[in-house]
Amino acid sequence: MFLLKRQAWKLPFKGIRRVSYRNVHQKPSENSTHNTNSLKYYGIATTILGAGVITLFYGFRRKGQQTYNSSSLNDNEEDGGRNNTIIRSPREATAKLRENQISFLLQRSNGIWRYDSNQLGSNYPVEDMKSEEFVFNSPKRSKVESTVGDRLFFGVFDGHGGWTTSKLLSKKLIPKVKENLDKAIEGIGEYSNLISDNQELNKKAIERAFVELDEEVVIHSINKLLNTKGLFSIEECLLSALSGSCALLAYIDAANKDLYIACTGDSRAVLGVKETDNEKGGKRWKAVALSEDQTGRNENEVKRIDKEHPGEEGNIILNGRVFGGLEPTRAFGDSKYKWDMKMQDGIFTKFFKIKRGLAGGSRNKTPPYVTARPEVTCHKLTENDKFLVLATDGLWDELSNEEVVELVGEFLDGRRDIIDDKENPPILKEDELKWENYKQEKAFTFVDENASTHLIRNAYGGAKQDQVCALLSLPSPISRRFVDDITVTVVFFGPDNQSNKKVQES
Repeated sequence: MFLLKRQAWKLPFKGIRRVSYRNVHQKPSENSTHNTNSLKYYGIATTILGAGVITLFYGFRRKGQQTYNSSSLNDNEEDGGRNNTIIRSPREATAKLRENQISFLLQRSNGIWRYDSNQLGSNYPVEDMKSEEFVFNSPKRSKVESTVGDRLFFGVFDGHGGWTTSKLLSKKLIPKVKENLDKAIEGIGEYSNLISDNQELNKKAIERAFVELDEEVVIHSINKLLNTKGLFSIEECLLSALSGSCALLAYIDAANKDLYIACTGDSRAVLGVKETDNEKGGKRWKAVALSEDQTGRNENEVKRIDKEHPGEEGNIILNGRVFGGLEPTRAFGDSKYKWDMKMQDGIFTKFFKIKRGLAGGSRNKTPPYVTARPEVTCHKLTENDKFLVLATDGLWDELSNEEVVELVGEFLDGRRDIIDDKENPPILKEDELKWENYKQEKAFTFVDENASTHLIRNAYGGAKQDQVCALLSLPSPISRRFVDDITVTVVFFGPDNQSNKKVQES
């Protein structure tokens, strides 16, 4: 949380530049009402003001429990902080957007010339994680390397109920997938008698890796904890089972030009394809979804769950969620939807000294109701496939598949705007950031040299600089009402000679 102790002591009561106290509070009867209709009349500007007042209160009540991050807010020492503002300036907003971005040139002549990545948190701590791993062919080739050549792995992990599961996945999922792929290629163990189709074999290995890792998290590590004294590895074992995470993995077999996508949950993979426009002539960008959101709103997922639990149809997915609680129908961790009563009693009695009922109550008859088993697809890359976007649902909540591909496509075509990078915070009018105006017509901009940052900026408002600055000024957990954590990786396909374009690293 970036509204912290030192700033709280200096915070001016009026809070936001050019938003007067009188305007914000001119309807006291509406302010005192707690019905949901009143929320639509208060936008991001009022939320920021409230955050400042709350922070001021806790600054006096909780001395010594917070730390100050000088990069988060203006810190004007010359005037003693009297003119400090909560809202970020455009320059500060840009710095915040770019602080986690990376761009990497591969230069391997393997058809993948660059990838961009970035992450912007709304939760604190951020619950999204990501990872990348490259296995390059070497002169001393092993049996696996000589068979597949360069292999590239990219993963994004959207945690919920905490960050421990997504953190574990960022460390362990790609190595687990690689281990199973190696076994499949070499025909070891269970893979020795499987089908000879290389794509189907790889899909089976990836699927098996996901399931094995989740079993380690939810079953094997928990059994170890129950039979061990003390709290050894409690964070990795117990907390990773109690929280949860979606997982989206891309595996690229460069030699065979095979792109595998494995999806557990509601993160999404979208391919940017440049095809011939037969109507207008020339080229156009096309979005091709390589994954399907696995939530309680997906009819295919509802049918799958009902089929796996005969006799319980209509009692599992409630209001688009598993037992009315969990939105993704597939996830790692989330043990309360997977454990039976015996396992849950053992854990909560030993570590929490309490008893807790099963998720869903009397409806919970035949767990597990949530699985980590992914849907795995394989796409043969062609010269028309120009880039792949992997992102957690925070991006897709704000932008459609088509908007994302158009934004990256025009970015790749070289479109750039001039950024108005002011030092001073924007002037906010009260009606500009009301809730009903927040998601009106979108206005995109092209001012970043990192494709992932470019997408995140436009998800936050794009050319609406005041909105971008305001959203980036909200502290957690208030910010979570408007935006989710966003993690984006963009992988570019094509020859290495495209790398003469400017690449900005941070």
